[in-house]
Amino acid sequence: MNIVYYKYSKKDKWNEFVVKNSEDGGLLQSFEWGLFREIMNKKIWRIGIEDKKENLLACCLAVKERGALGINFIDIYRGPIIRKSKKKSAVQNVLIALFSELKRIAIEEKAIAIRTDFGIIENSANSLLKKDDFKNLGFIRSYRDIQPRSTIFIDLKQPESKILSQMKPKHRYNIRLAEKKGVKIKTADKKSLESEFNKFWKLLELTSIRDEFAIHKKKYYWEMLNLGETIKSKQNFTVKLYIAEHNKKIIAAAVVGCFGNMAAYMHGASDNSQRALMAPHLLQWKIIQDAKKDRYSLYDLGGIKSESEKSSSQESWSGITRFKIGFASKNRTTEFFGLWEIAVKPAQRRIYKFLRKLSRYLP
Repeated sequence: MNIVYYKYSKKDKWNEFVVKNSEDGGLLQSFEWGLFREIMNKKIWRIGIEDKKENLLACCLAVKERGALGINFIDIYRGPIIRKSKKKSAVQNVLIALFSELKRIAIEEKAIAIRTDFGIIENSANSLLKKDDFKNLGFIRSYRDIQPRSTIFIDLKQPESKILSQMKPKHRYNIRLAEKKGVKIKTADKKSLESEFNKFWKLLELTSIRDEFAIHKKKYYWEMLNLGETIKSKQNFTVKLYIAEHNKKIIAAAVVGCFGNMAAYMHGASDNSQRALMAPHLLQWKIIQDAKKDRYSLYDLGGIKSESEKSSSQESWSGITRFKIGFASKNRTTEFFGLWEIAVKPAQRRIYKFLRKLSRYLP
């Protein structure tokens, strides 16, 4: 096995491997997502493990992140991506080689741990690895998750009528109500992106204050959308801004990322004073229709409350979970393995964990 660092000239080879082998769609491991992280002044590594014939066995986009208290981590979001195999030992050997290289990077970058948010679905027929296998390889389950552990997928290969039939009756009613009340849905294009984005940002700020959740800086969303509008990709990478309006006033919005065969709901905002218009219901339905028309196979409705592992951080997720499940009420929720760590500096990691927990009780 050989360790190879991938450059732009091998973008298509990287993306083709991610699309073919990822279980979550691969957006956060795409070559383009690495470009976005670089635009945000993050140090990244695109590491591939190849065989003697230069076939990819695994790849991962790793990002250097500065956590609370100024502590460094090497983070892998929904990765690494591992080639599907029938031999568990082969997969384990690839992981050993990959994380040996990541440990070297972590030491060089003065990181205390490698955090990997495996994009592996629990009890997936495609995966040979179970939680005990990660423990045997030296991973420990993190005390928290970065990416949501649970989501729900809609199969877009079905007819629209079938997708509608799988919604809760109240959701179908609310979609029709929003249309009847005159709610209009549009997507921002290259010409209108800046003006529509500024409206979205103001609404997102209000939503975050109302619902008490943290948001990224304005630049984060702008650069994500701008890259999605300008870059060309064989694997259909794009990021779209959807706007719901009533009487020409923005009342809801959504950021949707697309890559390979998957479209995914990433960020959203809404005007609570206009909730009677049911704009978010119509907004989601329009996203589903567009994704189907653009020939994506699946729509990821985004994070919902986990049923496998309860946590205090998800106590406020009940409402958004009910809303999302209502669009696919007959579908099973999907649970990922969650965040796992390899401690590069075990003592410092234990101190960091203690201080993080202590900070919850500080004013």
